[in-house]
Amino acid sequence: MEVMEGLVLDKQFGIEFVIQLALFLSSFAVMKILVFKPLIELFHIREHKTHGFKEEAEQTKHKVAKLKEDYEAFIKAEHKKNSTWLEEEKKKITDEEQKIVQSARDEASKRLEDLRRQIGTDTTKARTELTPMISDFASRIASKLIGKAVNITGDKVDLKKNKAERPVVQG
Repeated sequence: MEVMEGLVLDKQFGIEFVIQLALFLSSFAVMKILVFKPLIELFHIREHKTHGFKEEAEQTKHKVAKLKEDYEAFIKAEHKKNSTWLEEEKKKITDEEQKIVQSARDEASKRLEDLRRQIGTDTTKARTELTPMISDFASRIASKLIGKAVNITGDKVDLKKNKAERPVVQG
């Protein structure tokens, strides 16, 4: 009986095992469809987004680096262009300044030459007017220095000539 009881128990165990296995497999199938499949898809989506964002971040970094290089090259080119323009403008200003200074020098030179001619003319005119008065002024000065009346005569008195040709002092 014991053997029979063992077979019955084994038979009951087998039926219970089959039922539990069927319940497990059906629960697993339902769980797979309702829980595991969406959860695995969620993991895949999360991983894809994470790796996608990482890749996108890397691409963005490369784009930023390229834009930075382009910007620096553009700034260098603009700086060089501005420097060239500035040098050209400085050269133009220097040339214009030289023209103005040269024009002013020419004008000043012309005015100076005119003034020299005018001074020469005025000097000659003054000498011509004052030459007849030299004898009189010389006589007065000599009279005051000596204390006697002195008369200096001479038609043409030129103090620049040598002593032999100077007027004679009579006193």
